[in-house]
Amino acid sequence: MLKSKARWNIREQASNQVDELVSNLNIAPLVAKLLINRGFDTVEVAKKFLYKEQMTYHDPFLLDDMEKTVLRIRAAVDQNEKILIFGDYDADGVSSTTVMYCALRSIGAKVDFYIPNRFTEGYGPNEPAIRKAKEQGYDLIVTVDTGIAAVEVAKVAKEIGLDFIVTDHHEAPPVLPDAYAIINPKKPGCPYPFKGLAGVGVAFKVAHALLGRVPTEWLDIVVIGTVADLVPLVDENRLLVMEAFMPFNQRRNPV
Repeated sequence: MLKSKARWNIREQASNQVDELVSNLNIAPLVAKLLINRGFDTVEVAKKFLYKEQMTYHDPFLLDDMEKTVLRIRAAVDQNEKILIFGDYDADGVSSTTVMYCALRSIGAKVDFYIPNRFTEGYGPNEPAIRKAKEQGYDLIVTVDTGIAAVEVAKVAKEIGLDFIVTDHHEAPPVLPDAYAIINPKKPGCPYPFKGLAGVGVAFKVAHALLGRVPTEWLDIVVIGTVADLVPLVDENRLLVMEAFMPFNQRRNPV
């Protein structure tokens, strides 16, 4: 019989911490220990994690370039310009595309979307696709869940007179694309207080900024990409997932 080489390292919690959480939050000692192990070791911090009433959505305009993006999209709507959403083929990318499409349609935009073929085009914006978009009369491209590394594509877009806005959540490379605007909480210098959004979460914040309110009608779509992309279910992610699941059985959006 093979013997396991792994050994459990059991964390110990201070009994006074456990007792404080149990008495103040009316939870079982096991739950209190789990919370402490995960860093929620005070009553105030644990409340913000457990209870939706303690959570809030952050101001979308704290995202760097959000105001610039909103102004450009609204100008495109006013001038009847064609907007193309460039998405991705995974759950986060498709849900991001859907949220952005719904948001732009809701404000009267002339918009369509493009999701590349994973086998022939691969991941991310590519030059043939954006050149074709220009030929088809598109004036603005908005990426979702992709684009933060599209340095060459952004350069081509600028050369052919196509405004290129990136919305993404992946780690920023050393050199950023020379895009019209880049919305990414992980962008260096971005003051947004929560860095863990999925791509669909970033699209949701753009929708939030465009509409001037939290667009709860699309939370059942936002939750798909958020959960599927395995982002941490804390802070804003936790709030949108909790709010999405409450009315999930009465959703109106098609799946």
